[in-house]
Amino acid sequence: MSRPIDPSQQHDASQPVDGSLTAEAVKQYLLANPDFILDDDDLIASMSAPKNASGNNVLDLQSVMIGRLQHQVGQLRDIQAELIDAASINALTRDRVLIAVLKLMDSKSFEELIAFITEPSGLAAALDLDTVALAVESKADVPGLGVRGLRILEANGVDALIGSGEPYRLSAEINSNPGLYGGSAPHVRSEALVRLTFSKSTPPGILALGSAHPEQFHPTQAADLLEFMGRVVERAVRLWLDLPQNV
Repeated sequence: MSRPIDPSQQHDASQPVDGSLTAEAVKQYLLANPDFILDDDDLIASMSAPKNASGNNVLDLQSVMIGRLQHQVGQLRDIQAELIDAASINALTRDRVLIAVLKLMDSKSFEELIAFITEPSGLAAALDLDTVALAVESKADVPGLGVRGLRILEANGVDALIGSGEPYRLSAEINSNPGLYGGSAPHVRSEALVRLTFSKSTPPGILALGSAHPEQFHPTQAADLLEFMGRVVERAVRLWLDLPQNV
């Protein structure tokens, strides 16, 4: 588009000597810069739509204005819907986590705690997931290793699965690890792995959350609620096994 011509700088018989604009000067400016109005959303939005006209060389701005405004309204509605959906999903996830924490705190023994975390009707159901696993690295003198449902990892297994020093790992579209999920592994297509540090005197563990949906978990997802869930599991295990504080 050519550089707009400032109507105040135009000089013809229709423009007064004192420099004030006239209707003819504005007309000449718009003719010289036909995209000026169309490129200014605020100007179009403030204009009243003309009546439909017909005939040669007649520009019907009404359809242009309505089309552009409808497009803008559609974009705003899409953004609004996305924000509402995101807020609803976040609220739902938060509520599920809080309910799961309350149920976890109701455990009457260490065995009951592990059962709630690992059985399909427990934490997985509370979080609306397909499976949840709890695993710790093997060490002969670690209490609670013989409890049903608790899975054992080889030394440095947590770092191998999550990454050295990483607090969690979220993965989409995966072939899951049978060592974590057992018979449920073929159904797990995405997962969240949260590092568990029970105390300085015990090896680390993993809280593994698995979903059959390939993108239930993904690397760009916020993980604050998942980490919170991990910290709750850490403290519950520490309390039941009377482990020292992780300080």
